[in-house]
Amino acid sequence: MPNQAPPTLILLPGGLCVSGVSAWATRLASSLADRGNRVTLALFANTTPGPSLDFAQSDKVNVLDLAHLPPVEWCQGNISAYMPAITREALELSGGEPVCVLPNLHGDCFGIAASLAVSLGDRVRIIGTAHSDNTYDEKLLTHYEPMLSKLVCVSDTLERKVRDTLTMRRLDIANIPYGVDVPDALPTRPPSIDRPIRLLYAGRLEHRQKRVAALPLLSGLLTDEGVAHEMTIVGEGPAKQDIVESCQNCEHVTIRGRAGQNELAELLRAHDVFVLPSRYEGLSIAMLEALAQGCVPVVTRSESGTEQALTHGETGMIADVAPDADEHEAARGLAACISNLITKDVASMSDRGHADARARFSLSVHTDAWADALRNAASSEARFWPASRPCAFTGGGGPSGSVPTGGADRLREVLAQLTGRPVVIHGGGRHTLDLAPLLANTDVRAIADDDPARFGEKLLGWRIIDPESAAMTGATDVVISSAMHEEAIWNRRAVYQEQGLRVHRLYHAARVETKPSLAASAISP
Repeated sequence: MPNQAPPTLILLPGGLCVSGVSAWATRLASSLADRGNRVTLALFANTTPGPSLDFAQSDKVNVLDLAHLPPVEWCQGNISAYMPAITREALELSGGEPVCVLPNLHGDCFGIAASLAVSLGDRVRIIGTAHSDNTYDEKLLTHYEPMLSKLVCVSDTLERKVRDTLTMRRLDIANIPYGVDVPDALPTRPPSIDRPIRLLYAGRLEHRQKRVAALPLLSGLLTDEGVAHEMTIVGEGPAKQDIVESCQNCEHVTIRGRAGQNELAELLRAHDVFVLPSRYEGLSIAMLEALAQGCVPVVTRSESGTEQALTHGETGMIADVAPDADEHEAARGLAACISNLITKDVASMSDRGHADARARFSLSVHTDAWADALRNAASSEARFWPASRPCAFTGGGGPSGSVPTGGADRLREVLAQLTGRPVVIHGGGRHTLDLAPLLANTDVRAIADDDPARFGEKLLGWRIIDPESAAMTGATDVVISSAMHEEAIWNRRAVYQEQGLRVHRLYHAARVETKPSLAASAISP
């Protein structure tokens, strides 16, 4: 068939863990396969146990289960164990035509694709996807650019940044927003003027990114303003107990655990407004799902994705709240939007949002765009990975590439200033692993990390903790151990300063701030 996509191999670190990228990969693979395309999902082992995606995957998708091998995040550049099965799968998929390979998320996943480019040459085309607005994704695309036939960005902001970084590849960059299931018709909601307006938050319960402490404050403000409402908070996360305690006297708030995909769709159909107080987001899949179900998004402003997906006052409401604003400001901004919203025709806004989602963010539109990108890649000249460069991102088990030149010297300098002081290291990733020998004579009390799934684990004998618990270790100082994410962690340093801890960074001229400034009184993205 002339409109068929070429055979496609999607590499998915973490397997079918609950995440936006896993949901994207599974939906895209299923949609392509249901159209008669040959698609394989290569599922690597997850680093931590947890729930799996619960929505149905097409039985036409071939699954290459690599869970018996170590997680790719742990391989430290030794990608040889994965290559026989992945190479065999790529050859079986090919059938004489080029196979499009989509690595995701992790450097050594891209390294596996590079090894395929070396061994299979003209039989493969590699496509890199920018899923998130962070320096790690940018570094991967820049490092592996020589082998990439196509670069796909999921938002306008990411497209602009990739174009500015890889100026010579502008013709090979595509902007393909995420796609979600959009029903043919919306349920009939009773007019909101005759009842309380129904608000829904569904997502991770945590403070730094999601700013969830704004939710009970929002309910309180609406109550004070006489706005009849019912709020449902759905999710799990490190801030759940805080939210439970904050909502004890909120008679209009219901809190419940994580909802599966079908259950979430039902909740979106039963509510009028989807509330998102986040400090930062990419192109939020949850926001797109709300739009698709006619649950009007009322969100705080963020750089990437919000204004691309919503037209203020037409398909949703965007509160003009800065990313570094505190929870009280976020609550006030959201409350003002909701008070304004209830004076409008909410049903018409819901209908417009649904129609817009159908036109721009449906799974069908998304799959069409990806099929075009895959065909374009397959018909282009093959690009090769230079034989003089190692395929693996982490250098074959040596240093991971996460430590810039001079990074070890900078850590030595900071640690020398902290001699005799107990510290917490922020960052449980490769940067810390590579520099761990330098910490041998330092009084390290714990490793703080932003991933709640890792809390309670150990890294090289040090306990991994929530940043909010840092002061309980007896530490006086925090050292940020990350080059790729340092700026984002530094901008969230208030979580430590509010506990009385000094925060140190390695890769910036101003490497320590001894006390919270007015600008740092809230955590920013």
